[in-house]
Order: sequence, then C-alpha cells, then structure tokens
Amino acid sequence: MKEYRVGVFGIGWVAGEHIKAYMQNPHTQVRALASRRKESAQAKKDELGLDCDILDDYESLLERDDLDVIDICSPNFLHAQEAVGAAAAGKHVVIEKPIAMNLEELKAIKDAIVKAGVKSQVGFVSRWNPHVRSIRSMVDKGGLGEIYYVEVDYYHEIGPWWSGWSWGANTRKDGPSASLLAGCHAVDLLYYFGGDVDEVFAYGTFGHRKDYEYEPTYAAVVKFKNGKIGKTGCSFENECPYVMNIVLHGSKGSVLNEKFYTKEWYPGQEGWQNFNTIYLDSGDVAHHPFKEMVDDLAEALVNDKETTANIHEAYKSHEICLAIDRSIETGKAVRLPLAE
Repeated sequence: MKEYRVGVFGIGWVAGEHIKAYMQNPHTQVRALASRRKESAQAKKDELGLDCDILDDYESLLERDDLDVIDICSPNFLHAQEAVGAAAAGKHVVIEKPIAMNLEELKAIKDAIVKAGVKSQVGFVSRWNPHVRSIRSMVDKGGLGEIYYVEVDYYHEIGPWWSGWSWGANTRKDGPSASLLAGCHAVDLLYYFGGDVDEVFAYGTFGHRKDYEYEPTYAAVVKFKNGKIGKTGCSFENECPYVMNIVLHGSKGSVLNEKFYTKEWYPGQEGWQNFNTIYLDSGDVAHHPFKEMVDDLAEALVNDKETTANIHEAYKSHEICLAIDRSIETGKAVRLPLAE
C-alpha cells in the first residue's frame, strides 16, 4: 500500500484537525511537526500520541528527504512564500486559506506548483460538508435545472477571543481583508456552485466595530461568465451565532439553506423539504470535514489525479476575493481575470 509522509508547519488550532485527519487515513503518516514555537509542536505530539520528529523551523521540513507532503498552517502572510518553497523542493503541498495576500503572491504559488508538477490541496474544507455535497449533487444531477442565481454569505463574529486574532485577523498585514481572511469560504462556494465569474461590484463598511484596519462587513454582486448572477457577503461584527447562508435558484427548483424545493424530482411536492444532513453551522474547526479533505488528497496522490480544491480552483476563488477588495477600494466594478 502506498504511504505518503507528511510534515506539518504551524501547530495551532486548525493544524490539530489536519493532523487528526492524516492519522485516520491509511495512506498518510505524520513524520514531523515544526512550529515557530517548538513547545507548541511538542505539546501537540504529546496530546495526540504521535511518533514523529519535532523541528525548529520551516526550512528543516523542506530539507527532509523522507517527507512527501508539506502541510502549511502558519500565519496567513507566510503562506505564499512557504508554498512556493515547498513546491520548489518537490513536495506536495496542503495550504490553509488564504493562500496569498495579493495577486502577485497568488500567481507565484500557482506557477511554482505547476512548474514542479506536485499535487496541491487548499483548505476550502466547506466543499466536503455533507450539506454542500448534497446541494452540489442536486445541481449536477439536474434537480434544480439551469442555475441562474447563487447566494452564499459568511457571518461569523471574530474578535480577540480567537487565538489567531493577534497574528491573522484584524490587520491589513495579517488579514489582510474580510474576503481573504474568512469570507473566502463563502466566495469559494459561490464559485463552486455558480462557475467562473466575469465581473464583481462590492461595497464595504464599518458597522459598530473599531478594531479592524479594513471593513469587516461587505456585500458583493457578481456576474458569472454564463450571464447569470449571484451575491456574496461577509461580516465579522454581527452579534449572532455563526451563519453560512446558501441560496440557489434554478429553472426547476431552489435551495434555501436547510430547505429545498424541486418538482423535477418530487412532482407532488407542496412545500419545502429539509435536507437531513450536517450543516455548515459552526465556526469550530473540529466541526469541519478535514478528514474528507485529506482523504481527497490521498486519493489524488494514489491515483495520480487532481484534488478537489487544487491550486487552479483556489486561484479562481482567491481572484474573486481580490476583485471584491479592489471594488471596495475603487468604488468601481472589477472584471476578471484580474490585471496587475
């Protein structure tokens, strides 16, 4: 049986879930942990009962010839340079989102991965959520007909309570925007359901929070390349529980979050039916399907095929985020693909 040896860098909240997922897959084995704080890596090793090495820095991971995969869970602003380095070292790379702070970094990552011919997986873990998979299956099998409207929003109060606040939340250096920090989850699903985007127009605002260097709330309208439309929004200052809002309208049916309506499949349907599944209803990383993300990576490695959230997919989602930011800054509609 093929086995792929993994090194993880940046041992924080989300890294723990990545590591647990590797431990559950028969094709992956965690061989090394590295962190800017060595004690964090040692504590995670002890907590999970791992048999692996503890390293001082990222470069030490890249120098190891007994590692096939590098998993990057470090602060956001480090992701691009680390991903480029991993690809150049011939390692398959898993990158937590956001993978880049700007278009230049985004292009550099894609170019490095393509040049090296390695596999890539980006942490758009919502794609494997059972509710999302149910909706995607319904779309693919024609249950909603031709999709003409897609709406996905991310509403999650994020403040100093979060362990990543000081290194990855509220500043332009670390965030660097609401869309890239976490709104990208909604943007990725917008693209996942609706396809390529042709144009974006967005507004951003400061509500009642004064501890962000960028607008923590935005709304964006998109026009897809097929001429259909959609909307995505995000807020980190909402005073309510975590919400991922998903609305689709098609020529034969609709989805409204936990409900669906399609006479294509249920001719006698009188009202909404409910999906009986697990929803995107928590910001806790333990709730997210990282096991399925790693299983997808392992299958791609074993069978030499692309992953579901590969660099080409992630590039398009990040490019939409950057277009949202550019539209907020300029007050103008922004067309894709983006120019420098």
